[in-house]
Amino acid sequence: MLHVRAAAASNSNERLAVMSDAPIPPFSTRNRGAHRQIDGDFPATARSGLFHLLHDLVNRNCVDGWIPIDRELRRICRELPVIYDESYEDNKKARKSAEQLVQAAPWDKVLDFIERLHAHLAQDAYHWDSGKLIADMPRSAVQQHISEEIARLFLEENLAFEFRPSGGVWRRGRRHTVDMVSRAEVVLGDPRLDEARKHYNKAVKYFRDPSNSDPENVVKEAVCAVEATAKSLFPSAKGKTLADVINSITGSEDGKLPSAIAKTFHGLYGFRSGGAGVGHGGASGGPATPSIAEYTLSLAASQIILLVDLANKDSEVPF
Repeated sequence: MLHVRAAAASNSNERLAVMSDAPIPPFSTRNRGAHRQIDGDFPATARSGLFHLLHDLVNRNCVDGWIPIDRELRRICRELPVIYDESYEDNKKARKSAEQLVQAAPWDKVLDFIERLHAHLAQDAYHWDSGKLIADMPRSAVQQHISEEIARLFLEENLAFEFRPSGGVWRRGRRHTVDMVSRAEVVLGDPRLDEARKHYNKAVKYFRDPSNSDPENVVKEAVCAVEATAKSLFPSAKGKTLADVINSITGSEDGKLPSAIAKTFHGLYGFRSGGAGVGHGGASGGPATPSIAEYTLSLAASQIILLVDLANKDSEVPF
């Protein structure tokens, strides 16, 4: 593989080498809201987007052509290797083979390849000018470019994954969390729960934002969603807070909330008020770490579903 140690980049390419802010979700994703994130799949549209990126990287000499791309895809997919020479025709064959593998590989193998693209295939970028080799970007800048483009692709496709600058693909939350969020989003489609849905969508947005993690607001908005759900579904309950509503629907008879379970609502509401940086400045109830924020998001989903079930005890929860 050809590597060029770049001492300086040409002016036209310097902008690509500058560290930029993490990409924001594109309009199409923002317009969809926080719903229907794709987990356990890498759809055909995402595969086409990945292949566009590969074309761009090959054309800029950010990777050493199609042959190493095809070789790496074959290795990951456990396909037999193909011996290529460096001819133009063999490069075309490698491109065609790579395209077929990107389209046909299992979704998790495609994510494996993306990690290897960043860690293994990226190289110093260069171009030829009047027979001279001109350095464009060092390998570190190429890796940064790949990281940003993959992150943008994941956002465009609304995948339940993120690509971190270190080069790894990670799920935006554990599988259980993704599942519970999806279930909560179904029941929050009830028109009575518009206000609760707004709060929960904010919590999910704060949780999934790769550029500005905000666990305190995840906790605050998730608990606000539970409170708004309780107040909307039980309007005759006395009091104005979540604690008041929960107390009014707690009891030992059928259709009531058992007292032991009610304590979980009071506990989460208490952390909303007493967690450090969550509800009140100077609160000393413990920090809202990312792990606590994820737990809160998942628990809030379960509580919302349970409240809907209690309010509609004669019908099934729709998921």
